[in-house]
Amino acid sequence: MEKLTISEVKQIFGEIKKVIDDNKEFLIKLDAAMGDGDLGLTMTAGFDAIVKEIKNTSDNDMGNVIAKMGMVMSNVAPSTLGTLLATAMMRAGKIVKGYAEIGLKEIVDMGNAAINGIKQRGKSEVGDKTILDSLYPAIVELDKAVKDNLTLDVAFEKAFKAAKEGFKKTESMVSKHGRAAYYGEKSIGHPDSGAAVGMLIFEGIYNFFSKNK
Repeated sequence: MEKLTISEVKQIFGEIKKVIDDNKEFLIKLDAAMGDGDLGLTMTAGFDAIVKEIKNTSDNDMGNVIAKMGMVMSNVAPSTLGTLLATAMMRAGKIVKGYAEIGLKEIVDMGNAAINGIKQRGKSEVGDKTILDSLYPAIVELDKAVKDNLTLDVAFEKAFKAAKEGFKKTESMVSKHGRAAYYGEKSIGHPDSGAAVGMLIFEGIYNFFSKNK
């Protein structure tokens, strides 16, 4: 598989929703350690609404479909992370406006736009113990995969591993944003719940390719 159609992107978000649903309690527990514990609820609600919204869309513009996902997330999950993900999707959608299908190069461009959107909206950087710490290394792997001319399934297997490692590394970081920042050095030892969501998103994408090799 070298290109993704809108139908396949819909299936991918279905897989992401399943992974988020399966890890709802995991996210609640992670978030409760340093936050208010509602992350599992807001993320399951957000991705459920996205899947329902795009299920029957007849729009054949990839950019419109992805931007619509961002608007749905913004409306249904107006939390800090929900807003960042909404921004990421809307920025990514602009990159592929007018496209009916996308390849790995377009996906990397979308990923970079999403990363920059999160940085700007959240006033954060890689290393600040946020979702960026799992998303960024995954996009780096996808960029390497473009240069190495890898297939989508192999590329996303590598990206998922990178996201997982990025999530694990947040355990040794000091939180600099949100409620967790109040804990300062005490936040060390607790992995970031936002980075967990980033990892789970890539797990969902990886699951799609595992089923569709």
